[in-house]
Amino acid sequence: MTAPTPPPATELSLAEARDIAVAAALPADGFPDVAAALARLRAVQLDGISTLARAHQLTLSARVPGATTVDVDGALHHGPEPLAFDYPAHALALVPLADWPLWAFRRRATRRRPRYPGQEVRAALFARIERDGPLPLRRLREGAEPGAGWDWSPTKTAVEFLVWSGELACTRRTGGQRLFDLAERCVPAASLSDAHSDDACLTRLLGHAGAALGVATTDDLADYLRVPVPVAARILPDTRLTAVRVEGWGPAWADPRALAEPAGPRRAPVFLGPFDNLVWYRPRVQRLFGFTQVFEAYKPPALRRHGYYVCPLLADGRLIGRADFARRDGALTVQRASLEPGAGPEAAAHFARACRTLAAATGQTRTERADHATDAATAAAWGSGPDGP
Repeated sequence: MTAPTPPPATELSLAEARDIAVAAALPADGFPDVAAALARLRAVQLDGISTLARAHQLTLSARVPGATTVDVDGALHHGPEPLAFDYPAHALALVPLADWPLWAFRRRATRRRPRYPGQEVRAALFARIERDGPLPLRRLREGAEPGAGWDWSPTKTAVEFLVWSGELACTRRTGGQRLFDLAERCVPAASLSDAHSDDACLTRLLGHAGAALGVATTDDLADYLRVPVPVAARILPDTRLTAVRVEGWGPAWADPRALAEPAGPRRAPVFLGPFDNLVWYRPRVQRLFGFTQVFEAYKPPALRRHGYYVCPLLADGRLIGRADFARRDGALTVQRASLEPGAGPEAAAHFARACRTLAAATGQTRTERADHATDAATAAAWGSGPDGP
């Protein structure tokens, strides 16, 4: 039975909702370390494109003052204990190891899927990993025919399904390669449990998603976990989240701690990776900021409006512009950039400051504008000084 949705306890203006959302995702003072940032976000999306840096490196370094992408991976994969496991939470994502019990609902669902590998395939993989593991995928499929193009080989398909089902786990990497091991060998025994019911899992996870988002619609919260909207709507009244109404949105949900905290200072300007939690759900980005978030890496170059790897610029609690970045010969290179209408007189200064921060985080010694980036929009974002950022 669906619990009745309580009447909204609070009315929020759009500006208030925006401030709450930004403060939840990127507090002004940041987080003390990678583990704390991961504990707030609960899922950090992974992606293979490395033109600028890996998606998770950008997301986490943006939240830990002074952290570099090397620091992020050091904390994740070279500490005394692993912090996270790879899981299809919101797409493939890093998830805190402590949350392993809460994804039991998805592990159970995976075992019911038609492509879940049979006993013979599972037994062969388990035996190989038990003997030689943890192993990267290239070792596991030695002697097997690899997939072509976008296709998955049979071995990769089996391994991924066994990760989703929780029989295999990835908590470490070496040389950028995921290492697959038996879950019982790399997940702490205290967490290695499927005891929670589906509803108990979702009640906790939706509460975590609400804390990460600050304020969100049912649709936003369902997207965070990639669960059906009707399922989220049924569970949300049982969570610790507070029903609110947001100007222009209608009914929504807010983290009670975020509502209770007074508005604080806004964080310094920062470029967000295209897979950052604050911008990964485009309808929410449009509702919160009036900003159209796009990802054009897979479009033909002639059809790209903004560029290949475009990062939105967050400043003064708004998304005021974007830039297409690459790394070249030790420089953070701006391929193309633009500011939003009404970005304000300080926009170029914000752009420059955020460029310097991103260059430091990605290990670049300077910032430069690409030779071909001579359009008026890029020049306006770059600023009028002789050296730009």
